[in-house]
Amino acid sequence: MIVTPIPGAHRGNVLQVLRSVHTAAINLGNYHQPEENLLKYLTWATESVRVLNSQIRPKDIDALVRTPQYWALLAGAGQINGRLEAALSNGLIDLEVRQRVEAFDLAVKAFTEQMTRWPESTSVLVLDTGLFIKHPTKFEETDFAALAGTERDIRIVVPMVVVEELDRLKESGNQQVRWRAGYSLAVLDRLLEERAPLPTATVEILMDNPGHARLSEADDEIVDRALTVRTMAAGPVRLITYDTSMAMRAKFATLPVLKLRTGAGTGKEPGKR
Repeated sequence: MIVTPIPGAHRGNVLQVLRSVHTAAINLGNYHQPEENLLKYLTWATESVRVLNSQIRPKDIDALVRTPQYWALLAGAGQINGRLEAALSNGLIDLEVRQRVEAFDLAVKAFTEQMTRWPESTSVLVLDTGLFIKHPTKFEETDFAALAGTERDIRIVVPMVVVEELDRLKESGNQQVRWRAGYSLAVLDRLLEERAPLPTATVEILMDNPGHARLSEADDEIVDRALTVRTMAAGPVRLITYDTSMAMRAKFATLPVLKLRTGAGTGKEPGKR
């Protein structure tokens, strides 16, 4: 599984904590007395939740530590007539510990692979829907190096919620919006299918991980996904938007943002009708 760091977590610290919890699970010994076995396991689980709380999302902690088996053991699974039955209780605990070791092993490997995908040499731009619709140049013709303000490697990240918003805008009553949405989706589809870059950047769709719970507001979701990318990326991450409220949300979350502007609100104020 791929864990999701909480906003503000440092990817190096996340990996270190995952490894330490994994090692602690490996070091859980097999004890003849079921009471001691259960106590050691529950102590490990409690401490693991404590240290993971400051690093990854609660849903990931549930998947890694607070499993159905954990809750069953906490509620007294393995007891017969109010006493722990040694063979049954130890078997349940040993099975759960082996599964936790395997789960953390996979989580550490997956997180390490994610870190290698976001090196310090890459500058990341997370795009809002507005750039595809309102920008003076079409998506494929946009100079992203100018927007990023750098000549380093640039990666364009498009959250899945933006793709879905573009899909909806294909049915817009505004002809220009409808055309831009359809055009942008066609370009994204072609670039991903051909694994081809833009002239100044590579493009990636940020898919929702299994179990990802979206925020109710699309603007909040886009900012949240950009914050998730920032916890994984060693290089700079910036949100690009035409939306004032989204830019304010990003600034409140201390996420670097480039607020682009249309001609709205410029020039002489129209008279009242």
